[in-house]
Amino acid sequence: MSLLEALTMTSGLVYLVLLLWQGRSGWSWTLSLVLACAAWLVAADSVLWLALGLVATTLALWQRHRPLPVLARIGSQRLRTATRQLLLLCWGLVAAQYVVHIGQLEQGMTPWLMRPDVVDGFLPIAGGLGLRAWLSQGLIDPHHPAATVTVLVLCLSALLLGRAFCAWFCPLGLMGEWLHGLRTRLLPGEWTPPRWLDLVLRGQKFLVLGFLLFIVLIAVPSAALPGYLASPYHQAADMKMGAFFFNLNLISGLCLGWVLLLTVAFRQGFCRYLCPYGAWLALLGLLTPLRIRRDPARCLRSQGHDCDKCSRACPSRIQVHQLISVRSLECTSCLSCVAACPKRADALHLGSRRHRLSPAWLLALLCLLLLVLPLLSHGLLDTWVSQTPLADRHWLLQRLPWLNH
Repeated sequence: MSLLEALTMTSGLVYLVLLLWQGRSGWSWTLSLVLACAAWLVAADSVLWLALGLVATTLALWQRHRPLPVLARIGSQRLRTATRQLLLLCWGLVAAQYVVHIGQLEQGMTPWLMRPDVVDGFLPIAGGLGLRAWLSQGLIDPHHPAATVTVLVLCLSALLLGRAFCAWFCPLGLMGEWLHGLRTRLLPGEWTPPRWLDLVLRGQKFLVLGFLLFIVLIAVPSAALPGYLASPYHQAADMKMGAFFFNLNLISGLCLGWVLLLTVAFRQGFCRYLCPYGAWLALLGLLTPLRIRRDPARCLRSQGHDCDKCSRACPSRIQVHQLISVRSLECTSCLSCVAACPKRADALHLGSRRHRLSPAWLLALLCLLLLVLPLLSHGLLDTWVSQTPLADRHWLLQRLPWLNH
């Protein structure tokens, strides 16, 4: 595991511990802290200890000059913005590390930066096939285990929290918002397609998802699965993905152009119209008991006010003020509607019918599922770092144009 990956995962664990510490009451927080510390002691290696030291030192210096904020009191949008920007910074550094690693490997040099395995999170086919092999045959993919873990934890997060990953963690969503914001500065105004066109465009991501599910579940027979996971094509899946975007031909150029067009033209264009991960998380999210809920008795509309602030704040264009429970496939639990609801009403919340989930604890659950579980899978099960030798990667890189299914 690279230091950047270790820093990101360790930060998620430290956030969880800080939240437990600041909200301590009774035996539950003590038990949770003990379990977290025990898991760390079992899982941590030298890189993770170094990452913990860097995170702890940073927090100590912060505390020396300014008291650490009470996490439970931070507003949802401020908390979400800080989380996304921090994760985007980490992803940017990871991308630079990967490019340097591949560039040196292509030149026949021994890379001085190790390969960040988190890039395998962009390999849904490799992750899906790896998860299928693990669940059906007990096989662990040695070449892209991080892809398998990523698909697994994303599925778990969707079953519990719906599409919250999209709003709180995904770096592509934030980059899309920035590109769309740049467009609105140059060409002001929000562009909304007609309802029929919106439905057609939204269907794209489900078509892409259907294609991916066909490959993962049907195209590769169970008997051929071990052979595929050992094939040169699968071993080079991350490099093939990179070559698709960096060595553009007519087809890949048109695909990239269509992605950019929808992203800059419409708010959340990529997430709403193209992302297959978002489509899959949305379908699994239909099973979650935690969703945005509106209390009609508290809502100002029940008192005769013409209030629709929640709907106007929703980036997914959901008519929240007309719903009791939001079950839309486009809801990402961003909590923009909750933040927009007048405080005197307090009519919206994320949670079940009886219990509310605060923004701080929503982020804590995401950190637990998407950062701490991968950390534990690395430390306890040794299923994160690719086992493909550098010599094999160099050989695969030289023959990349000729590697096919």
